[in-house]
Amino acid sequence: MDIISCEINTDINSIKKFNNEALEVIKRRFDDKDFVFKLRLILDELIINSYKHGNKKVFDRKINCLVLVDDDYCLVKVKDEGAGIHIKNSDDPLAENGRGIMLVNAISDELVVEENVIAALVFYK
Repeated sequence: MDIISCEINTDINSIKKFNNEALEVIKRRFDDKDFVFKLRLILDELIINSYKHGNKKVFDRKINCLVLVDDDYCLVKVKDEGAGIHIKNSDDPLAENGRGIMLVNAISDELVVEENVIAALVFYK
């Protein structure tokens, strides 16, 4: 199992660096481009959600990122210093907020949201 864990500032360059490092580990484990793309999308959406909505782009606030990569699955877990995620069921796919989480929910096998922590689990099939 590979474990990628990092606490980063709410900074787009730090986010890009972490995402690139995590994706390199993921690509070494999985050669399925569709699966890697799915994981990249999940990683991007969850961390950018923390950057924009959780920490409101405040540089000094931290984002804790954890990616567990095994032969059968990948887990992406993100925690920020925000007030937490309040998921509302929206019938409007064009609504300003919530599309990223809806997308992650649709492509994950399991999505867990607890206050300011969100985790997505995807099994390799």
